[in-house]
Amino acid sequence: MERNKSNRVISQWQKLPAITLFVALTSLGCQFLHAEPPEIVCSVSEKEVFVGESITYQIDLKNTENPNAPDLSEIKEQFAVDFLGEASNNQSQTMIINGRISQSSTLSHVYQYRLTAKQAGALLIPPVTASVDGKSIKSNTLSLRVLEIPVQDKVIPEIVPGPTKVYPTQSFTIKLRILVQPISNLDPMRTIKQLRLSPPTIQISWLKAPEGLRTNQVSDWLQPLLSKNNVGFSINEVTADSGSIFERRRSPVFDIGKGRETRNGLSGTAIDYFVYELEREFIADKAGIYTFGPAIVRGTLDSRFIAIAPAVTVDVAEVPSPRPNNFIGGIGKYNVIATATPNEMRVGDPMTLTLQFAKGRNSGSLELISAPDLNAIQEISENFEIVDKNPVGRMEGNSKKFAYGLRPKQPGVSIPPLTLSTFDPATESFSEITTEPILLTVSSPTASIAGGDLIGAIGSQKKLTEIRSMSEGIFHNVTDASQIADERYVLVDSVPWVVGLWFGTGIAIAATIALRRKSSDVGRQRRAAARRKAHSRNAVAIVLLSKGKEKESLSEARAAILGLIADTRNQIADGLTTADVNAAMTESSVPTETQSRLLRLLEKIESAEYGAGRLGDSNAILNEVSELIDKLGPYLERSAAR
Repeated sequence: MERNKSNRVISQWQKLPAITLFVALTSLGCQFLHAEPPEIVCSVSEKEVFVGESITYQIDLKNTENPNAPDLSEIKEQFAVDFLGEASNNQSQTMIINGRISQSSTLSHVYQYRLTAKQAGALLIPPVTASVDGKSIKSNTLSLRVLEIPVQDKVIPEIVPGPTKVYPTQSFTIKLRILVQPISNLDPMRTIKQLRLSPPTIQISWLKAPEGLRTNQVSDWLQPLLSKNNVGFSINEVTADSGSIFERRRSPVFDIGKGRETRNGLSGTAIDYFVYELEREFIADKAGIYTFGPAIVRGTLDSRFIAIAPAVTVDVAEVPSPRPNNFIGGIGKYNVIATATPNEMRVGDPMTLTLQFAKGRNSGSLELISAPDLNAIQEISENFEIVDKNPVGRMEGNSKKFAYGLRPKQPGVSIPPLTLSTFDPATESFSEITTEPILLTVSSPTASIAGGDLIGAIGSQKKLTEIRSMSEGIFHNVTDASQIADERYVLVDSVPWVVGLWFGTGIAIAATIALRRKSSDVGRQRRAAARRKAHSRNAVAIVLLSKGKEKESLSEARAAILGLIADTRNQIADGLTTADVNAAMTESSVPTETQSRLLRLLEKIESAEYGAGRLGDSNAILNEVSELIDKLGPYLERSAAR
């Protein structure tokens, strides 16, 4: 009877709709999720290692839906611990066989760590603890045998920094040198077949740049070192899946052979070692003491070996204080060139002073160079009005430019030599660089001109005649009485003519003055031609782009936009900063949407110009520049005319 009842239940399950069956199975599965109590299971990749070698320590936290990271504080007393990552391995399986339902569910969250023993001996890896649903659970204890590294001279690794002291933005190298003792004067790395089947491994700590330093990508660094015949070393956990440059599925091998070097072995006998070198360059962004190592080399020659290179440090020091007033932030040797345009002008006319800095040998980044303070140079501050006192530097290839807007205050002035200070790490002292003087031709401003001088003399239309007296009497030679009439001058009758004459003359004078002022008003002329000039520059940019000169094209497009703003406001385009552009947009009442669009465009141009801009993007940029010229022009012109 019980069997018949069971068959009826199974038959009812089989008759349920699919979705109902799914919901039922899911509910049934949830009942099994908490069937097993939570537990922690730990395992290690090796049972025996040498001092300095690392093992992979795996922690599997099972049967809990919301795991918390385990506590490894007890382990850290005997081991150096590095977190490698975590992953969820939850699995659920439901099967229906002959109407019977069976389900198995597994909850598992795995954590992996790298452990490096701090001492030799038979060590115990203490249990770790984790909190699950408010309760603390512990893992199993593991044993590990850590052996002292045997003294040997078959494989000798060493870490060589160069140099050991640098300053921010300077570069330095870390080189791992591995000396391999020859066998019958042959390189065992290239002659022992077993070493090709199972190459020795290098374990280094600088595969990833320490925080505060930067370096190239691992793939860019290692790609040129790939071995073609499987002779060399594998490095860390770098595998064939670490990047597209590695075509093989197995761990790639890197050939870093560099020749030979002779040095004494343990017995005092000279040994002509084969040398392998792995070198990487770093750039220091922040001051501090940086440690590299230890480095471990292990493998099998005639027997298993392990060799450790002691760690080394590199000191990235701050530039000392006090610093000279003319210190511009550069570290190392730099070249500077000063240019001015135009060279001929009148007092008050705008000009651009450009300082261009280029790196010398072993110099730090150009980003350190800041704009020199021209106000601190007496000959500049006394003789010139400094329009842009703190211009933003612009990177152009291997140089950095600063453009200052200046206006001469008096005739006959020129740009004096500018003496600036940088820090020389070779001598650990401040050194000076000086620009060449720039000769200018500055004339006096145009003198005020009187109305008569501007127009010229106005002559009478009638020739004046000399008044002669008639001794014969006023009526002498008058024979006809009708000729005698009242010829007295009536002033009232001439008033309209006089007023008209003076009014016309005034209009002519005013028109002439206005015409001359308009023709001599440089700012007005720049405003009038601003949009036309901007479109012309953008047209040049389009032509450059069609010729494949993308960088030059984008530079011309940016100049078109900044030139439009500078021309309408009678400013110097080279000295315009982002703050100046924002101010110009706000003062001209440009709509917020258009302002944002302009700033995004300028950022896009700079990104494409100095980054990885594509040709299609550049075409779109030039089209947008043309649209913005017409949108911004009316606002800028109305604002400038007020």
